[in-house]
Amino acid sequence: MLKVSYFREISKEREEEFFQKGYKKRYFFTHRIYYIPKCGPDGFKLSNRMCGEDDPNKHWMVVLYASAPLIDQFPAELFFDDDIIWHQQQFGKIGQLATANLVVDGVNLYTMVHISDLVQRISRRKEYKTRIENWFKGWPHMLLNSIMNFAVENSIKQIYSPTAGLALEHTDPSRNVQRELFERIYDRVVNKHFLVTKEGKWWVIDVAKNKDRIIITQKKQEVIESEKTICLCHDIERGLGHIDVDPNFADLANKTSPGKLDEMLVIEKEMDVKATYNVVGCFFNEVRRGIEKDGHCIAFHSYDHIIHGNQLAKCRQIDYRIKGYRAPQSKITPDLSDENLCHHNFEWLASSANSLGIKSPVIKNRIVKIPILLDDFDLYKSKMKYEDWEKKAIQIIEQNDFVAFGLHDCYAQYWLPHYREFLKKFRGLGKLKTLNEVANEVFLSNSI
Repeated sequence: MLKVSYFREISKEREEEFFQKGYKKRYFFTHRIYYIPKCGPDGFKLSNRMCGEDDPNKHWMVVLYASAPLIDQFPAELFFDDDIIWHQQQFGKIGQLATANLVVDGVNLYTMVHISDLVQRISRRKEYKTRIENWFKGWPHMLLNSIMNFAVENSIKQIYSPTAGLALEHTDPSRNVQRELFERIYDRVVNKHFLVTKEGKWWVIDVAKNKDRIIITQKKQEVIESEKTICLCHDIERGLGHIDVDPNFADLANKTSPGKLDEMLVIEKEMDVKATYNVVGCFFNEVRRGIEKDGHCIAFHSYDHIIHGNQLAKCRQIDYRIKGYRAPQSKITPDLSDENLCHHNFEWLASSANSLGIKSPVIKNRIVKIPILLDDFDLYKSKMKYEDWEKKAIQIIEQNDFVAFGLHDCYAQYWLPHYREFLKKFRGLGKLKTLNEVANEVFLSNSI
């Protein structure tokens, strides 16, 4: 099935329109804009606090990308440097420059966080600092024009944009905040180009009264290549899943799993295979460097493999930016509600196809749900012969356009001796992707 992603574009030919409407020449750069149905970083939490909204389906992100030829002046890796692009909202695309969190409430639109990681954090890469700051200093202006376009296209009557004071109230107090920066982004930009009034701690923009001040974007589309997709997942839990049911096995797994993990990584590097590692939080930092250094995707697999308890919050105390969560034993507990996942900034949830009731990835309540069609549990529980398990795995891959399957470190003794040959067989059957890549494609294919 053909997948299409929609975007808006401001090309070089539109430059004069910006000048005629009062924008300074140094503010303009060509760019693309995507309207993506997801909660932006901290978007769900902030919408509760700032405007009392708790429905994730009212959330959108405006994501702005600078276009060629400007971005061609920089190495592609700059746009994927996690220390620079801290919020990691690139969706696999080069040039991601700025984002805004939006909440649609009937005919009203609330905007919250307006941010450019690239511009605001580029001092960490001093060799690019001057060019990035000079060429893209107009990002708040281009972003606000993008928000105005979203409003026009979605029949919004009023936009509520936070004052600098309101934005500061809801900024992490541990950050070293520059009030002047907030005043420039949230106060001066909105008053520079639009007719606004002030209502409490919000700037209010009447869309109809400001329509002639908006530079209307051109809507375009791009095809997302549709192909058979295979996702190789590893649940790294050592013996934690067996402590109560099989303590002897759990003890053995605790002793042998770290070495098995090392062996998996060696084989995958040799075979140039990228997998998704779902790691239990209590030893997450112990293993993450070895996993991430070869380009694998890493996600959480609960904090301690206990089904109940505040697992999401405990995971977030370890790392705030990990995008994915794999449910232990594929049990969807109340803690794993879509609202709670959004609140804790998770973007995707992986669980068994039976638990999710789907066979291919979908977006629901702004969370991408990813079904796991097969795992290696039968090798342990039912003493299935490896040859029979492999045959079943290959059949499932051949019969489905999307297949994510899971291998456990604690069961590696059953399949690791055959791993090289298995990888040779299945990677020729489809395109191998990580779960982060799958989630990116789902979000983009649902852009409007």
